[in-house]
Amino acid sequence: MLATVALRRTTGWSGEAGLGPASVAPCGTVSGDQRLCMAAILESWDLTVPDVPPRARFYPLEPIGIGTPLVEGLTSYLLRLAEAHGVPVGALTDELRRCAATALPSPGLKICTCPYRLLAYSVNGVEESAVKWVYVLGAATLRDDLKHLTLLAFKDFLCSLSLFRRFRTWCPACYEGWRASGRSVYEPLLWSLRVASVCPLHRRSLISVCPHCERPMRPIMSSSRPGYCGRCGGWLGAMPDGPLPEELSPASSNYWVSNAAGELLALAPRARAEPGALRRAFRENVEACVVHLFRGNGAEFAKFIGCTATSAYNWRNGAVTPRIDQLLRLSDRLRIPTAAFLTAQSSAEAVDWKAVRPAVEGYALPILLHRPSEEICQALRLALGERPAPSLSEVATRLGYRGTEGLRRVSRSLCKRITDNHRKSFGPEPYYNGPRPRICGRRKIEAALKAALAQNEPESVPHIARRLGYTSSGPFFKPFPALCRAIYLKIARRKAARIRVMRRMVEKALRQNPPPTLRALAVQLGFKDKAVIGRYFAGSRAQLLALRKALAKKQAVKLRNELQRYTRAKPAPSMAEVCCRLGLKRVTASRKFPIEYDLIVARHQRRRRALAVLRRQKSGLHLSRSSRSQKQRASGFLGAGSLPTHCFN
Repeated sequence: MLATVALRRTTGWSGEAGLGPASVAPCGTVSGDQRLCMAAILESWDLTVPDVPPRARFYPLEPIGIGTPLVEGLTSYLLRLAEAHGVPVGALTDELRRCAATALPSPGLKICTCPYRLLAYSVNGVEESAVKWVYVLGAATLRDDLKHLTLLAFKDFLCSLSLFRRFRTWCPACYEGWRASGRSVYEPLLWSLRVASVCPLHRRSLISVCPHCERPMRPIMSSSRPGYCGRCGGWLGAMPDGPLPEELSPASSNYWVSNAAGELLALAPRARAEPGALRRAFRENVEACVVHLFRGNGAEFAKFIGCTATSAYNWRNGAVTPRIDQLLRLSDRLRIPTAAFLTAQSSAEAVDWKAVRPAVEGYALPILLHRPSEEICQALRLALGERPAPSLSEVATRLGYRGTEGLRRVSRSLCKRITDNHRKSFGPEPYYNGPRPRICGRRKIEAALKAALAQNEPESVPHIARRLGYTSSGPFFKPFPALCRAIYLKIARRKAARIRVMRRMVEKALRQNPPPTLRALAVQLGFKDKAVIGRYFAGSRAQLLALRKALAKKQAVKLRNELQRYTRAKPAPSMAEVCCRLGLKRVTASRKFPIEYDLIVARHQRRRRALAVLRRQKSGLHLSRSSRSQKQRASGFLGAGSLPTHCFN
C-alpha cells in the first residue's frame, strides 16, 4: 500500500514533479517492471521510529565481586566512577545530588546531604538513605545491580547499630597484588564492617593508619581515590615500616568472624526478597539449635553464645533480630556458616545438628549433654535424706542448673518430695505454735551464738539461723534470749559508731571547696548507692545539694562572661576553639548559653566568608597582573623600539 501511494504521488520520472530521481528514466513514461521494482524498494523501507535506548549520564562501570565475600562497596564504586570521569569524588556526589531532583520517584524525596564523614553509613548501610543513593546512582549509570554493593538485601533483618567503622581500613597485600596483576583497585565492602578485622585472603590484620603520613582517614573524603590516602595521596599498598603482622590461624576467632562476614555479603544476591523471610528462617534455625543441642534450655544457649537470656528468648520468638556482631559470634561458637542460619529448614542447605554437636560438647555444661536421667534421679534421692533438708533451688544449683525446670522435667515426683520435705522442716502451718522440728541441738546453737558474740563484727541472729538451716530466728530467741539480745546490742553499737564516723566525713565534705557530688561522697563512705546519704543524713544531703546548685550557678555566670568576651574577640574564633579553651562541650554550650553560642558561630561564619572573598579577590588580582605583565613583555619583545641597538648592527 505504501508503494501504491508513493507511485500515485509520482507524476513522472523526469525529475520535474515526481518523487523519484530524474536519472532513473529520462522520459516521462514508466514501464511495468520499473513500477514493480520501485514498489519493492519502497516496501522494504522501515519508516517506524526506532526505539533508541536511554543514554547513561555516567559511565556504567561494572561492579566488582558481586556474589563473592570481597564484593565491592558502593562507596568504592563512587570512587572508581569519579576516577573514570577524571573528577574528585566530591564533585561527583554534588552532581548526583543535583540529579536526584529528577531521578527520585517522588519530588518530595531528597538524597542524603550528610557530611563526608557519615557518607559511608548512608551509602553502604540499610537505612532509607542507602535506597535513595542506589536509585539515583542506578538511574545515572543505567545499572540495576548496585543494591548488591550495600547491605540492603538484609534491610529487614540487620540492625544498623555498630555496622561500619569510623575510619578507613585496608589490606596492603591486596592492593599491591591487584595493581601488580593489572586488576582494578577497589575497596571491598567487608573492610568497612566493624566486625571484620582480618583479611580473609592473607589472614593478616587490616591496617587503618597511612604508612606515609601516619594518620587515619575517614572512609570517604572529598579527595579520596581507590588505593590512595585521602590526606597525603600516598599509595596504600606500601607495607608499613617494622615487622609485618603475623598470619592468623584459620581456627582463630577473628579470622572466623571475618570469613563469616564475607560469606554473609556473598549471600546478598541469593537472599530471599519477600518481607520477613530472613527473620522466619533465623527464628526456625535458632529454635532448632536450642532444641537439638541444648535440649530446650534457652538459658544455657544464651550463656554459651555470650548474650543475655532475654535476648536469646526474643530471638526464639521472633521479637527482635541480633546485631551483626552477635550473629557472627553465634556462627563462630557453633562453627556453622552464617548463611545456614538465614536459610529455611526445609532447604537443601539446612544445618545438620548432629554434626554440630561435637563443637558444643566442649563448652556446654556436661549435665545437658552427658549425664543421663538415672544419675540425676540418684542425686535427687540423695538430697531427700539430707539434714537440714535442702530446697529444690539449692539442689538445682548444686547440679549445675539455672532454675528448677530442668530437674522437674527429669522427675517431677522426686522434685515434689524434696519441696515438701523442705517445707515440713519449718513447721506445718505459718501460725503453728506447737513444737518445731529440731534441726540442730541446743549446744550447737549456743556455741554459734557465743562465737558470733566474741567477734568484733558479729553476725546477726537471722544470718546464723539461715546458716544452720532455719528460716527464722524464733528457735534461737526462745532458749537464748540474753545471747541474742547481746548480739543485737553489739551490732547496734557498731552501727552507731560507724554512723558517727560517717557524719564527721559528711561534715568535712560540706566544708570542702568545691563540694563533692553525692555519688563521690557515697564512694568515700564506702557505698555504691548515693541514696544512703539521704537515708542517714537527710539534712546534710539538702545542704550539699544547695552548695552544688550555688556552685553550678557561679560556674555558669563565669562561663557566660567568658563566652561574652569571646563574642568580642578579634579575630573571631570558632566555637570548637572556644569550647576547647574553656573545657566545655558544644552540646552543653548550645543548651545553656544559646545566645552567646549563636553569636560566636555567626561571627566565625562571617569571618570565613570575608576571608574567602578576600582570597578570591587576591587570586583574581594576581591573575590580572600576570596577564597584563605577559602582554607588556610580548609587546616589548615584538616592538622595534624596545629592542637593543646592537640587534640592528
